[in-house]
Amino acid sequence: MTRAPGPRGGLIWGSLGAFQADPLGFLAQAAQEHGDIVRLRFGPVTAHLLNSPAAIEHVLSRNASNYDKATRSADRIAATTGDSLLSANAHAWERHRRLIQPVFQPKCFDGIKPVLDSLLDPMLARWRKAGRIDIVDEMMQLVIAAVIKVLFTSDIDPMRISAPLEVILADTWRRIEAPLNAAMLSPKLHRPAFKAAVRAVNDVVFDLIRQRRKCTQWPDDVLTRLLRAHEAEGEAQLSDTELRDAAVTLLLAGHETTANALSWAFIHLLDAPEIGDPARIFAEAIRLYPSIWVIERRAIAADVIDGFDIPRGSSVLISPYLLHRHPAFWPHASAFDPTRFAQGTPRPSAGYMPFGLGQHRCVGLYLANKMATHIIARVSHTVRLTLLPDQQPKTLAGITLRHEGPVLMRVTAD
Repeated sequence: MTRAPGPRGGLIWGSLGAFQADPLGFLAQAAQEHGDIVRLRFGPVTAHLLNSPAAIEHVLSRNASNYDKATRSADRIAATTGDSLLSANAHAWERHRRLIQPVFQPKCFDGIKPVLDSLLDPMLARWRKAGRIDIVDEMMQLVIAAVIKVLFTSDIDPMRISAPLEVILADTWRRIEAPLNAAMLSPKLHRPAFKAAVRAVNDVVFDLIRQRRKCTQWPDDVLTRLLRAHEAEGEAQLSDTELRDAAVTLLLAGHETTANALSWAFIHLLDAPEIGDPARIFAEAIRLYPSIWVIERRAIAADVIDGFDIPRGSSVLISPYLLHRHPAFWPHASAFDPTRFAQGTPRPSAGYMPFGLGQHRCVGLYLANKMATHIIARVSHTVRLTLLPDQQPKTLAGITLRHEGPVLMRVTAD
C-alpha cells in the first residue's frame, strides 16, 4: 500500500483545527508542501486532496462511477435542499438530472435581457442618486431578484428569500466543519434559527408551486418547464416536494455563484485600462474566485490515483480555487487577466472547472454566463465604480466563497 504524503496533524482530530481556522490557507499550504495528492485526517475522517487536472478528471469523469455523494457535506446540505442535484445520489440524482437538464437549454433563456434590464434600470438610477454602494449586497439582491423572475415569473421581495438563505448557508457550513452536532441525531435538533429559515423559504416556494398548479395559463419560466418536464421524458411528474427541492437548489446555487463572481469582477475592473469582453471578465472572475471552492466525493471501492492508494469509504476533496491558481497550469496565476480566455489561448481541459466537471457539471452554467455578461456590460457602460478608501476585500470560505464583509464603492456617471 502506497500512502499519499500529508500533514501529521494532532493525535485526536488530525488537521481539523487548522482547516476550521483557515480552510483556504490550510489546503493551499498542504498542496504546496506535499504535492498534488495530499492525505488529510479530520478526526475519524480520512480525505485526499487532489490538485491536478488528470486526477480530478479521473474522479469526476473517467472513473466517476466509483465516487458518489454519500459524504458529510452532501448530508448536511440535504437538510436544506432535500433530494436535489446538489445532494442526491444514484437513481434519485439521475431522475432529477434527466428531467431538469432540458429545462436549462440555451434556447430557453433567449429572452432574459429584458428581464435583467427591468431590474438594472432602477438599480443604476438608485446608484447614481446614492453615490455610494456596497457592491456585494447590491449584486446579491440583483441576482436573487433575477433568479426569482427566471424561475417563477414573480415579483416577491428578494429579501424573503435572501435573508433566510444567509442563515441556512452559515448554519450548514457550521455543521460541515463540526465533527459532532446535535442535528446528526435527529432533524428536530437543528438550531431554531435554521429551522425558522427553512420554513420561511418553504412558505414562499410551496406557495408559488400551489399558485402555479391552479393557474389556467402558465408563463414560460423554469417552474412551468419543470412541471411539464415529465411529458417529454415519459416519467412521473415531479411532486411538490421534488419541485421544492429543485427550486431551493436553483435559488441557492443560482444566485450565490453569479453574485459572488460579479462582485469580484467589478472590484478587479478598477485596475483595467478598458472594459474589454464581459464574457472573458466573468470567466476570469470565476477562475480566481469560484463560488463552489471545494467538492467532496466518497470512494465506493478502493482506488489508486497517480500511484497512491485511495481507501474504500474515504473522502476525496477537489478545490477549484486551488486548481485555478496552480502555477503549473496558469501563468501568473494570482493576477486578474481576462486575456487568458481569448480565443486560441491554451489551457488544460480539466484545469478550469468553475461549474464542475463531468456528468455533475452545473446545469445552470449557460444561464449564469448570460446573466453575468449582460450585467457587466450594462453597469460598466453606465457608471464608474471606485473603491472607497481603506477597502481591502478578502475572501471568506464557507458553503460558498464569499466576501468577508461589505465592499463599499463610489458611483459616478461614466
